[in-house]
Amino acid sequence: MPEILSTIQTSIEIVSKLRALSKKIEDAEFKMLLADLSNELADAKLEVANLKSALAEAKEENRKLTESAAIKANEAPVLKEGAYAFENQEGLFCTACYDTKQLKVRVSPLTGAFTTFGKWRCPSCKATLS
Repeated sequence: MPEILSTIQTSIEIVSKLRALSKKIEDAEFKMLLADLSNELADAKLEVANLKSALAEAKEENRKLTESAAIKANEAPVLKEGAYAFENQEGLFCTACYDTKQLKVRVSPLTGAFTTFGKWRCPSCKATLS
């Protein structure tokens, strides 16, 4: 932002000089100042475009984060039988995958001799849940 203000201020100063000198300065000096003014204004225009782009990206990221936070607040898991249960969803989900990666991975029940290690197994991270 300070670069834009500096560029615009420089452009204004050049315009003032052009007005004062336009009647008594040689054509070459006038053209040089006019070229400087054009360059400064082009720089200002480019910087404004970059700032608009950055602002649009920030707004989009903010929108996504707001949506994500709203979804997450509505989907608070409940610990059930050592795994997570979500309202309006069938099955139980891996606590490790959800807590670390925000992924809902359904767990599978362990059977037979494997029940010694726990009640559920995650197919993604291979965690065993009790």
